[in-house]
Amino acid sequence: MPKVVPGYKDEARRRIIEAAIAEADEKGFSNLKMEDVATRLGISRATLYLYVKSKDELITSALAYIRSRLSESLRDACSRDTLEGTLSAIFDNVIYPEGGTGMNAVIELFASAVRDDSLREAVGKNYRAIHDLIAGALEEQKAAGRLPGDLDTDLSTRIVVSVALGIRMGSAVGLERDEAHRVWKAAVRRILE
Repeated sequence: MPKVVPGYKDEARRRIIEAAIAEADEKGFSNLKMEDVATRLGISRATLYLYVKSKDELITSALAYIRSRLSESLRDACSRDTLEGTLSAIFDNVIYPEGGTGMNAVIELFASAVRDDSLREAVGKNYRAIHDLIAGALEEQKAAGRLPGDLDTDLSTRIVVSVALGIRMGSAVGLERDEAHRVWKAAVRRILE
């Protein structure tokens, strides 16, 4: 049996997850087929099943991967020195990223979570991760005196996340980037005053 180079299995699994996300962006997670993911990568289904046991495992892994990417983007966005810089970075890197791979799939998963308990739990983890990072950034901005001291950070964060999700849903049905950015800036300005 050939030796597997250290890290190769992790890299192969990452590529499979990314291919599944791209496939889901095009066809939806509900229409995701393991065979299509394998074809996208130029591998056999048997090879694919060496790395993921089932479609459910692949979807759960895809959600974890998206959560990790969103968290990384949010951490980067929230490390900006100014509130304006933070909000612009959240828009550019999280709400309306270049390429946007995975964003349509995320919206679909939020909708699907209504009827699927295990999916609701996984999507809820993504929601809480986004909420916690934005809440932390708002607390830092408040401590630095850039936001009103009496701002209800938790409520403001929930509203900001809701606006972000609404913009993502709008973009899925044709809301253009410039208009989405205008809506984002106006909404956030009003929320944080």
